[in-house]
Amino acid sequence: MDASRGITAAIAIGVVAFAIDYLLGEKALFSPGASTLALILGALAAIWVSDVESGGKWMTTQVMPIAIVLLGFGLNLDLFLDPDVGVIGLSVAVGAATSCFLSSYLMGKFMGLDLGTSMAVGAGGAICGNSAVIAVAPSLRLSEEKYGVILAMVNVMGLFTFLFIPILTTVLGFNQIEGGIWSGAVVHAVPQAVAAGESIGDEALIIATAVKLARVSLLILLVPFCAWLGRRISVEETASDTGFPVPYFVPGFVIAACLTTWVLPESIAVNLTELGKLMLLPLLAAVGFFINKKSMQNAGGPIFLVGLLSTLLMVGVSYAMLTLLG
Repeated sequence: MDASRGITAAIAIGVVAFAIDYLLGEKALFSPGASTLALILGALAAIWVSDVESGGKWMTTQVMPIAIVLLGFGLNLDLFLDPDVGVIGLSVAVGAATSCFLSSYLMGKFMGLDLGTSMAVGAGGAICGNSAVIAVAPSLRLSEEKYGVILAMVNVMGLFTFLFIPILTTVLGFNQIEGGIWSGAVVHAVPQAVAAGESIGDEALIIATAVKLARVSLLILLVPFCAWLGRRISVEETASDTGFPVPYFVPGFVIAACLTTWVLPESIAVNLTELGKLMLLPLLAAVGFFINKKSMQNAGGPIFLVGLLSTLLMVGVSYAMLTLLG
């Protein structure tokens, strides 16, 4: 089946999502983010445009690994030692991420989700939303339909935390440092975490950015782990496989992060990362092609419930840690 229709549609939707997000930002209006817009528009386009699934599958199998490697250039491992993060910020970030990841596994098992789905749900909430799901989904061998539903859930939870963490910061009487740490440790996507910190104050903006990026750096551990886990999930499928033991994008992602940290000039690393982020837009549009009534009925309920409960637990754990360590 000709994939050109789906590829063209995904690229066009990515451009439209970027333009809408840019225009809303220029007018100081609320935007859910270009990534979320691309996912939503992709799901809507699949209703009206036929024969886009084959192009969407081509995008997710051929383009996604390249985007994952490019995103690795955005991980500066020195952030773990950033004084703006500090011991408390890093502890809260790691504690929140760990609670979200483990609870997703346990609740997913209880709800009857397969292991790969539970891990992808946990990665999206614990690390950095869409980017984390995109980074681990191929290794976990998830279908396009399934991680389309996971991405939909992650975007809803990201919007939820983005809206409510600044409000809770004010209600609970946290100062800017505590509010910045909480935003960086809990809010799903990087732009949302930064915006949440900015709404609290200038100092919170800096701290939220540093804590969030330190949390994103955990991907360098999660991506290889999920690659190993994906091999364990598919023992029968890979028993006769004599090729390279993990997908090429896994060592590529790790090498990219190491190059950013110790070798490449910052300007080059930033440009490569931005290219990866731009490639995510048509990818998310392509994933949106597979979000349909059937996929939502089959897995939507349990995935959304696990995502909601693990997010609430992450909020609670981070609040408790801030209260005890602050």
